[in-house]
Amino acid sequence: MAWWDNARSQVTNSGDARVEGDNSIANSGVLIVRQFRQYFMAAPPAPWPEQLAAAAELLARQVSNQGKEQERRRGIGDPYPLPLRWHTAPSRLSDHVANIRGTRPDAEPPPLVLDGRFEDIATVYRTVPSARLVVLGGAGSGKSIIAQRLVLDLIATPLTEANPVPEPVPVLFSVRAWNPADERLVDWLADQILRDYHGLTALGPDGQSLAAGLLEARRVLPVLDGFDEMAPSLYRDALRELNATDMPLVLTSRPEQYAAAVAEAGVLRRAAAIALDDLTLDDLTPYLPRTTQSSAADKWDAFLGRLREGSAELTSTAAGSALAVPLMVGLARVVYSNGRSAGPDPVELLDSERFPSTEAVKSHLLEQFLPAVYERRPAGRSRPGEVRPAPQWKIEDVRRWLGHLARRRPDQDPDLAWWLMGNGVPRSQRMPVFGVLAAVTGALAGLVVFGPVGALAGALSVGTLGAAVGWSGGPVPARMEVRIAGRARHALPQLVAGLTGGVVVGLIGWPIVNAWGWPALALAGGIGSALGNGLSGWARHSDPEAEAKPVLLETLLGLVGGLAGGCAVGLVGLLADASVGGYGGWLVLGGTIGLGFALGAALLAPTRKETVVTPTELLLSNRTYTVFQSITIGTAYGLVLAALVGPVCGIVFGPVIGLAFGVGAHAWGRWLVLGRLWLPLTGRLPWRAWVLLADAHERGVLRQAGAVYQFRHDLLQRKLAEGGGDGDRSSRSRS
Repeated sequence: MAWWDNARSQVTNSGDARVEGDNSIANSGVLIVRQFRQYFMAAPPAPWPEQLAAAAELLARQVSNQGKEQERRRGIGDPYPLPLRWHTAPSRLSDHVANIRGTRPDAEPPPLVLDGRFEDIATVYRTVPSARLVVLGGAGSGKSIIAQRLVLDLIATPLTEANPVPEPVPVLFSVRAWNPADERLVDWLADQILRDYHGLTALGPDGQSLAAGLLEARRVLPVLDGFDEMAPSLYRDALRELNATDMPLVLTSRPEQYAAAVAEAGVLRRAAAIALDDLTLDDLTPYLPRTTQSSAADKWDAFLGRLREGSAELTSTAAGSALAVPLMVGLARVVYSNGRSAGPDPVELLDSERFPSTEAVKSHLLEQFLPAVYERRPAGRSRPGEVRPAPQWKIEDVRRWLGHLARRRPDQDPDLAWWLMGNGVPRSQRMPVFGVLAAVTGALAGLVVFGPVGALAGALSVGTLGAAVGWSGGPVPARMEVRIAGRARHALPQLVAGLTGGVVVGLIGWPIVNAWGWPALALAGGIGSALGNGLSGWARHSDPEAEAKPVLLETLLGLVGGLAGGCAVGLVGLLADASVGGYGGWLVLGGTIGLGFALGAALLAPTRKETVVTPTELLLSNRTYTVFQSITIGTAYGLVLAALVGPVCGIVFGPVIGLAFGVGAHAWGRWLVLGRLWLPLTGRLPWRAWVLLADAHERGVLRQAGAVYQFRHDLLQRKLAEGGGDGDRSSRSRS
């Protein structure tokens, strides 16, 4: 080992060690201990301000990479950005200019003029002295595009001699998922950052994460997109919570919804406001023909020429009024800019009998969007990072599947988080699904080892546990990978914690099982596991690479898991009428179980910090975490049961316990049962559900927001939600 060779080299070259003879042994011991501590003990963390500065740089890189990728997928710069414009919003929707500027009471503030264009958004924002801005615009007017461009432009601003201090890192948040009645803004922001970005879980001296520290130090600029997409009953509470803080921020909303909130709670304090303008015919005339091949551009020329014949005002016709909105321009590109002369002709939008109103045109574009994007790519084309290509989906199946995802109950998270999709299945269905699968597994294992009596006991006990898992909500997935190199100094405390908890199980378990019988093992398992988990959680708080939960929560989770594991082993021991054995054997067996749990904490580390969190990355990472821990725990329990009862029992029940742990305690295990089995069986998702989501994102139906997916726009989500019944099973996919 490197540290041993280094220590031996130092001893050999030590003059004192050669001269003093017997003392060389002591010197060698001191050097070995010193090297041991240097190798295994974590170096003291950098000062908190330095950690925050490094975290801000890391966050900025991830935000920039993610934002550029989303602009690419949405075609914002293809062939060039739409010329979005805005004007200063009416004064009733912004605070007093004197408050925005921070003017003294005896001074007259100059007016604040914020008119601008797409490429000016960062410059305009910097002219707002309070750094608080509200961006208003109708549905599909480009608010999210402006917000994303602001984030990228602010991050890209280089430091200069005149401005040597880094600006706060702008981070885009989909604020519709925030419930101000339940959670403070800063707490919710910190949770979102931890979910969507890597490397910000390390804890500071006062126990707060780097994400929370950045917010407290004003190193983050929240760009809150979609205020109008919150439940209307939350508008007032949200605006009051925003007014409770004076942090710089940007908020986007539709004008009507924001005006309604202002009427109840007042304007956003010290905030200026801008309102997006409609596109004009002059904006679309050079743009739309360039979105298709030159051989098909004449279709757009004819359409635009017809519009100009009637009036120079784009909004004078239903079709023109619809295309004054950037979202509808994007949809029209997908439907009509297909590069094929035999394809649909946009001139059809001018048919006043077929499309008598602006809403009729918008509805048509939304309706035709899915068929257009799903006929565009040939079957079998693979997507980056996918092992298998996406199939050629049937459009009627896609409508049903996406319609199911679009229909969200009021109590559901509005984002498409894969680990929460199972929570959309009612408990009346979840509990039987998990209960039946668990009962069948337990019955088969019990039948193999103990016969009919074992089958009955296994079905009842494991089935009850499965029903409890179905009743509970899904856990938040951890981002972990198996890593051996560089983990030694962090692995040692986890191994010690696991072995300590396991030995305690042996110390307590032997006497109480002797006195009260095998069922009492549940008590020992709960106590020992709670202690081990508590020590493990405490160790993670001093590990800069760890994702640490509160120690009390870790202890409670250990108690629940230990009770379940103790019940399982105790039931097997009771059915087998196994001998209790000696104290020494119990200590070894307890240590074996503790080691199985400890390996998961010791060799699993957060994924590399430079990668951007994506739904796919999070799912694959959590799959690694789940499979590895299930194998180590299943192996440990298998060895224990083999020693107590016999090899056959260990071989059968070890994997069963590992499988139960993987499904019950991990997000990917629950996704496997609900997202990959139950929802496809009932026709609500395809068998390759994850491929559907990734493919819809690639085609532009979904957008990515960190670790979750969202529909491209809530208008599209509403249109899909109006589709066929959620329980339609008539045309399930066989792909």
